[in-house]
Amino acid sequence: MSSSVANRQMFLAGYILVPGSHYAGMWRHPYSETDFCDPDLFKDTAVTLERGGFDLAFIPESLSVTTGLNDDYETFLKHGAVGAIRHDPNLLVSLMASVTRTLGFTVTLSTTYMEPYHLARTLSTLDHFSRGRISWNVVTSAGPSNGHNFGHFPKLVSPEAYDRAEETLEVCRQLWRSWEPDALIADKAAGLYADTGKIRPIDHRGTRFTLRGPLSLPAGPDGEPILMSVGVSQRGRDFSAKWVDVVFAIQADAEGMSELRSDVRRRAAELGRDPEKLFLLTAVQPIIGETEAIAKARAEYLDELIHPDVAIAFLSGMLGIDATGCDPDTPIEEVLELAAGKSSGKAAVDGGAAFPWLDRIREEDRNRNWSLKEIAVRMARSTSTPRLVGTPEQVADQLEAYFLAGACDGFVITPTHFPGSFDEFSRSVVPILRKRGHVRGATQEPLTLRQRLGL
Repeated sequence: MSSSVANRQMFLAGYILVPGSHYAGMWRHPYSETDFCDPDLFKDTAVTLERGGFDLAFIPESLSVTTGLNDDYETFLKHGAVGAIRHDPNLLVSLMASVTRTLGFTVTLSTTYMEPYHLARTLSTLDHFSRGRISWNVVTSAGPSNGHNFGHFPKLVSPEAYDRAEETLEVCRQLWRSWEPDALIADKAAGLYADTGKIRPIDHRGTRFTLRGPLSLPAGPDGEPILMSVGVSQRGRDFSAKWVDVVFAIQADAEGMSELRSDVRRRAAELGRDPEKLFLLTAVQPIIGETEAIAKARAEYLDELIHPDVAIAFLSGMLGIDATGCDPDTPIEEVLELAAGKSSGKAAVDGGAAFPWLDRIREEDRNRNWSLKEIAVRMARSTSTPRLVGTPEQVADQLEAYFLAGACDGFVITPTHFPGSFDEFSRSVVPILRKRGHVRGATQEPLTLRQRLGL
């Protein structure tokens, strides 16, 4: 990607999260598959994304079933909320990569509950087996639910978790660089497999980790995987500016996207990095219709598929208040007043983005007496990702407007039905974007992910 608007290419990713996505009712859609343990489903999805012009399949992760306030997970499991099914992301990526040649993959792995050596070797293996198509979404697995299955680990607050993440990345990079590119000889006649003078131990002795190295396999096709991150807190932005190539954003509007992108790039420049080499991908939810009226009707229909119990449990977790015992028809103002003083004080959204999002919804109709259910459903229908409702041309216009304004460098398409949303988008919107010069042509030699990003 170049800083020149004329030469920039829009990066497209598909969000692989089931049974719900950013839209909580995804599995209930009549066009959605429901057997999310069928390997062929994910193989077909990978082929669809590659054929449809996507650059990347983005696999998020959490380390427990979805859990709300008061340690409630039954509501989310019972009604198939986001993350009720969680596959091991490494094995899922390996499966999907095996049936594709050009599609990139983001695997989300935790620096809090995984060891650096395991991370470095797993990611390097995936990078080799995919021929350089792997990126690592670095997460600290914030929130108490992620720790439920790791009770023997010390509990880390956010600053400590980022400290561990920093040292983890330092170790991983040392391991990935412990083999020089030409260290592997495989000279049968001489009986020399590797030049040990070009393979070095790392002898890392840090605050949290002590390990010798070297890694047990050579560096991947491009040396090391692309790094991604999600955090929008001040510490999260510093982390992104120092380490990553791509920031994944959940921002409700172009203003939020632009502010985050500009701020992280500014911080990167202050660290001596080229800010033009740090990209922002933002999540969006297209709802496409043959006409605008059809698209709007589809959007209204989607709201009907969100179970109110899930929506209220989701709202409770996002805001850090327990609204699960309230009547769904209770005015939201009364719910907030009742919760005042009882709040856990720990909203789920990094940086406290949920309350501005709530205010944005109420501002749409200041005279309306919004009920708890109405607000909860509104929040559960897109998780603050912009809903792009319209014809293929109108959706393409909205994406183009974000892109040309410099609000982002590409989009993570979140489905409303799985995996059909990806095929629908690729058949209707991608050809328009391609015709306008924003998306790469369909016939291309395979590129590594680093080459696709121009890194």
